[in-house]
Amino acid sequence: MKIIDFHVHGGDFKLLRDDIQELLTRKPMESGVKVREVFSEPEQMENYLQDKGVYRAVLLAECGPGTNYTIDSELIVNLAQSKDIFIPFGNINPNYHDTKKEFWKSVKLGVKGFKFYPADHGFDPLTEDMQYVYKMCETLGFPVMFHTGLTAQRDTEQKFIKPFDFRPLAEKYPELIMILAHGGKPYWYEEASTLALTFPNVYIDTALIDPLSLQEAFPNLEKLAPKIVFGSDWPVVGSYSALLENYTKANIASEIVTAIFYGNAERILKEALDKQSKTTPETVLI
Repeated sequence: MKIIDFHVHGGDFKLLRDDIQELLTRKPMESGVKVREVFSEPEQMENYLQDKGVYRAVLLAECGPGTNYTIDSELIVNLAQSKDIFIPFGNINPNYHDTKKEFWKSVKLGVKGFKFYPADHGFDPLTEDMQYVYKMCETLGFPVMFHTGLTAQRDTEQKFIKPFDFRPLAEKYPELIMILAHGGKPYWYEEASTLALTFPNVYIDTALIDPLSLQEAFPNLEKLAPKIVFGSDWPVVGSYSALLENYTKANIASEIVTAIFYGNAERILKEALDKQSKTTPETVLI
């Protein structure tokens, strides 16, 4: 079975803050896997993921205090370059970047979507400058992901983490593909489920949701299945092999697993990339 992983991290391990280095090495990996090297070397990461059956992987930028502002859109595009497996998603931190300038820089570099971290980066996702970004993403066909649920970064206020915090965006931008990373773990799964079932443009990713409790987190899993994409949050999750084994143990219906692991993500990415190829920045009134 093909796997599209919508939630993978990479960068330069030695430049990360100490608490983030600890987070990325907390859970055990497969024997012989050196996280620091695989995280930092795209060829090693490609080999590691392909060995587990991963066909494509969304590689996420995160330019914030935990990464010492090192994992920006440019770094992720460079890591993804010449590796067909990787789809680079950029990042904009309005407390660090000139928001509009960074958006257009990222688009020019070649990102295919964005992930935003309002909690970890300490910003209100509904501000006017970010609304500009969402409108441009909707117009040009760039999916956006938001971290939802509690965050492990040591200096956050745990604000802007509930899925319902992003409901105004789902309402205002009906053609903006929104992915609620982590599905609001561990307390707000119902909010994430409600948004995904209410709005055609809202999806959930499974990053750090235990496969063995997936059906408990989402009791309406069969109905929700078309709105869920698989995300590992590697390397935070630890062993990829163990993660996949737990999906097998969870006894989830095969058609649901296929939709989550491949079908839904393939549809999202195909539609997004098709729209991006047809709608160039030059055609947009800025």
